[in-house]
This record gives sequence, structure tokens and C-alpha cells, in this order.
Amino acid sequence: METSAVLLATLGSEPQVVTIALQLLLAQGTPIRRVVVVHTAESAPVIGRALDDLRGAFAAPPLAGIRLELHRLAYQGAPLRDVASEAEAQATFATLYSLVKVLKQQGCQLHFSIAGGRKIMALYGLAVAQLLFDAQDALYYLFSDDALLRQRRLLLQPGDHAELVAIPFLRWTADAAAIADVLRYDDPLQAMDRGAQLARARERERWHTFCRHVLTRAEEAVVALVVREGLTNQQVARRLGRSPKTVANQLSSAYAKLGDYAQLEPSEGVDRHRLITLLHDHYSDRS
Repeated sequence: METSAVLLATLGSEPQVVTIALQLLLAQGTPIRRVVVVHTAESAPVIGRALDDLRGAFAAPPLAGIRLELHRLAYQGAPLRDVASEAEAQATFATLYSLVKVLKQQGCQLHFSIAGGRKIMALYGLAVAQLLFDAQDALYYLFSDDALLRQRRLLLQPGDHAELVAIPFLRWTADAAAIADVLRYDDPLQAMDRGAQLARARERERWHTFCRHVLTRAEEAVVALVVREGLTNQQVARRLGRSPKTVANQLSSAYAKLGDYAQLEPSEGVDRHRLITLLHDHYSDRS
């Protein structure tokens, strides 16, 4: 399936947050040919006016060749005029999740601008991105001069200042197979539960590999007693029939290996507390 670049954008009363984001993406060489806009009910005058402005902009050069799709938020089958309750917020989440899911299943590369609309739309947009985006997708916020907003011009002119800023966010996984697994779910809350299950399983496997295949068996025996029971070096030495010096050396070696395995900065260091924090769940599962 050929990957296509799509601008996905939330919309409030300011249509230029869509067109200027598109203009900036095109200027940096992103081949956007499809724009999907998420909005509340157009029966609200400011939304209706913003949508009319967008339709007009995409009917004329330089945007005439780009496909505009409008996607209305709904609650219980009716257009959603505002997001003012928990139920309406959940409907917004479900709509954004469903839309992104479909676009990802179509093989789209998503450029998601969350600058428009209610703040709750941006927050749920971020949650959906964390759950479904892979390395090729991006999340943005648009910054522009106040004067540009007041003039409501839909396209930048020479001398205007606007900046599309990529928002860093923590993806729960970079594993395409795991994302495909989550995409099987229609309910975003079920998808989040499944993602959490997969993430926990991945972490368990990660620390199992470290304890069983990176540490020596002698080191692992020392680490297990420190993490499971909080024993001192002297107590570990008595339990295992080793000298305190041997236990200290084996523990130091385990610290060094853990720092490398977890890709910690040298300045962070690994001590007994960090060892217990990172490996507590691994040994709790096996107690």
C-alpha cells in the first residue's frame, strides 16, 4: 500500500489554523494532497463561518488541487455543538480515535495539527497520537502573530510570521506489529488497555532477558536477594556462602551492566535504589 501524507487538523473558529499549517507543511516539502478537518456542529455560527471559509479556500488556487474532507464530531448520533461534559469528551475521544485508526489502516502518514478547537480536542488528539502513531507520523501546534489572527487571512503573505512546531510526545511503542494489534479495537479505551498489556509484556520480557542473559548466574543470584528481600551485602554473603567482598564486586558488575542495558547516562549512575526500582516488578512476578 502506497503511503500518502495527510494533514489532520482540529478546527474551532479560526480557519487559518488549518490553511496556514498546510501552507507551512507544503513549504517544507511535505507532499500533502489531502486535508481532514475535525470540527463541532456547523450550526454554531462561528463554526459554520469557519467551514465556509475553508471550502472557499480549497476551491481556489493555490489550494484547489488539495482534497478537503470535513469530519464532524457527534454524540448519540447528533452533531456535537460543544464539548461540555464527560460524555461529550468521551465522544470526542472516540471520534478522533476512530478517524486516526481509519487513516492509519489506509496507510496514511499523518501530520496532525491540534492548534484549533477546544483544548479537550488537543488533549485527546495527543492521547490518540501516543496510542496509534508510528515513527513516520507527527503532531504539531501552530504559533502565529496576533495581527495575523485578527486579520483572519487564510494564507501567509511576505513578512508574516507563523511557525508549525512539532510536539514531542512519548509513543507507547515503535513496534509496528503491536500498533497493528491495537488497531483491531474499535473502542479507544479497549485499545488503551490492550496497549498497556502489550507494554507490560514487553517490559517483562526486557528485564527477563537482562536478568537471565546479561547477568551471570552468580550476579543474578545476588541481585535477586537484594531486590526481592532488600538484603545487605553481608546478609547476601551469608545466604549464598560467599565473602562480602565477592558480593560487592558482583553487585558492582551488575550495576555497570544495568546502566549499559538501560542506556542510562554515566552521570545518572546505578545504585542499590535504582537497581531495586528497575527490577522490582520482574522479581515480584516470579516470587
